[in-house]
Amino acid sequence: MHTKNNISTRIISLDILRGFALIGMLIIHAAGLSKKQEIPMYSMDFYLDIFNNMFIHFKFVSIFSFLFGVGSYFFFLRAQQRGLHSYHLFSRRLITLLPIGIISILICPQITPILIIYSLFGFSLLLFFRLMSRMILRIAGLIITCNILLVMGAMVLGGPSSKSFNISVQIICYAVTYLSVIFSMMLLGLYVGKINLFQQLSQQTVMIKKIQKMSCFLSLPLILGGLWTIYINPDIEHNISFQGLCYITAYPLSIFYLSSIILLYNKDHSLYIYKPLSYVGRISLTTYIGHALLLKLLPLLLGWTSGYTLVQSLILSCIIFTMLIIFSFIWLQKFKQGPIEKIWHLLTFGNKARA
Repeated sequence: MHTKNNISTRIISLDILRGFALIGMLIIHAAGLSKKQEIPMYSMDFYLDIFNNMFIHFKFVSIFSFLFGVGSYFFFLRAQQRGLHSYHLFSRRLITLLPIGIISILICPQITPILIIYSLFGFSLLLFFRLMSRMILRIAGLIITCNILLVMGAMVLGGPSSKSFNISVQIICYAVTYLSVIFSMMLLGLYVGKINLFQQLSQQTVMIKKIQKMSCFLSLPLILGGLWTIYINPDIEHNISFQGLCYITAYPLSIFYLSSIILLYNKDHSLYIYKPLSYVGRISLTTYIGHALLLKLLPLLLGWTSGYTLVQSLILSCIIFTMLIIFSFIWLQKFKQGPIEKIWHLLTFGNKARA
């Protein structure tokens, strides 16, 4: 039996996490659009590039993927509870997500096609909804282990200062690693949904603290190792060891971020910082499309048509996120759903759609 308080806590905590994840996605996309040339060694952009790779890149798409897995399970569960065809509805939900993802890429081709990936990879979750939670965790663990071994193999072959590492091999390794991170985190999200963690957050504080400490313990040596490889070879772009450690760190560091946000929310639900994040997270699909549109328009309005620095990309991210908060707050004063969420809901449920 889930009380209204448990359900409310679950919804708000997920909204906060979605808002938090969007910050990281925005920073990475803004940096990717900066059209930066050779970054001067030991400049502000140089250190910001290290920070982005070490603490943001891969980590926030991992959080987004985890939340997609959690949300997928809750959608499937609600459809079952309402006596609807859960598999059919979930499939329609994924199919209708595809054109939304295509629109986001048409608006801003340089951003991560994450919605398209979710639309396609989401169908594989249909195979896991009926599985026992432990089996899902084991499969996710196996994928994570294989992915880490693949990255470590690339690091051994490439070395810390290799510029001759076959470019096609790099691309393949990156694609496999990226997609494996997304899928494994989706499975972890599905697992967390099945064990009802978000319905009983206040009762799971001890376990979440253990997860936080363990993920921090695993992250620290990887971060220190990454910093050491940069000290040896400051060429970020061609430093295979640094890039590999950044990829591996995505797992423990994203889990550390998630557990830390949850613990802070459990400690004090009234913290002011959570409200803006929850506004953005509640209409995350709309704000995701919105951030793509603003990333295209604002540089034109600011006169940054020839490109901008990473420091400027961070300023741009702050401006855009502030605009998204204001829009989300105003919109949610009058409506329960974002405009894109409403369209997605109608396309998914058709005549059965409810406001």
